[in-house]
Amino acid sequence: MALRMNVATGSADPARADAADAAGVVILCAEEVVRDAIAYWCGALPVRASVAADGYDATRLLREGRWGLLVTDRILPPWPGLDTFRALRDRMPGLGIAFVDGGSRDDLRLARLTGVTEILPRPLTRQALAASVGRLARAA
Repeated sequence: MALRMNVATGSADPARADAADAAGVVILCAEEVVRDAIAYWCGALPVRASVAADGYDATRLLREGRWGLLVTDRILPPWPGLDTFRALRDRMPGLGIAFVDGGSRDDLRLARLTGVTEILPRPLTRQALAASVGRLARAA
C-alpha cells in the first residue's frame, strides 16, 4: 500500500507564499507516528510539504519540484530508490537533509558523515521542526 499525502499551507501574503515555495519539505519516514507528526506540524508552518511513500517516490518528488528540505528517520541501509545524501546534495546544493535522531551516538556520527545538515533530536517537537524549517527559509 502506497502512502501519498500532500500537506500545504495557504497564505494571502505573497512573501509567505514565496517562503513556502522555497521551503518545501519532503518527508520520508518509516516510523508512521513520526511521519504523521511532521506532516501535521508542517500544516501549521509557512511551508508546503509532501509525504513520500518510499525512496522512489521521494526521488521523483525531489526531481520534479522545488524542495529545500528532506526529513528522514533512516540513514543506513539507504532507502531503496533514493540516492545517497551526498549525491542528493551534490545535485541539489540548496537541499537540507534533516535526520530524526533515534538516540544512537553512532547514528549521529554517521548522519554527519553521510551529508545530513540538521539533526532533529527526540523527543521530536514542533519547535525543533519549525526551527529547522525557519533556518531553511532564511537560507533560501
